[in-house]
Amino acid sequence: MKMHFEEWDDSLLDLEDYQVERALTNAALDAIRRARRFGTKYVIWEDEHVKSLGPDETGPHEQRLLENVERINRKIAELQAQQPNALELNESAEKPKK
Repeated sequence: MKMHFEEWDDSLLDLEDYQVERALTNAALDAIRRARRFGTKYVIWEDEHVKSLGPDETGPHEQRLLENVERINRKIAELQAQQPNALELNESAEKPKK
């Protein structure tokens, strides 16, 4: 079976996709910080190989993830500004009469 990968651009992603990406990125940051705090290795996939990084080797990866979170937060704010608040309750609507 041959795998087919397709590059996606930002036009295919919606607000919820970015929120999921942010959650995953924050989880990776949390894992790096826990590995550092407990003195354990942090395992990544890089250059087609599994690599085990020590607590003092995670800095560049953590920085890249922090930059990615900032980018995602900007995109989420942009998308939220474009969307009307359709999911908010309309508190001023009259209740139906019985």
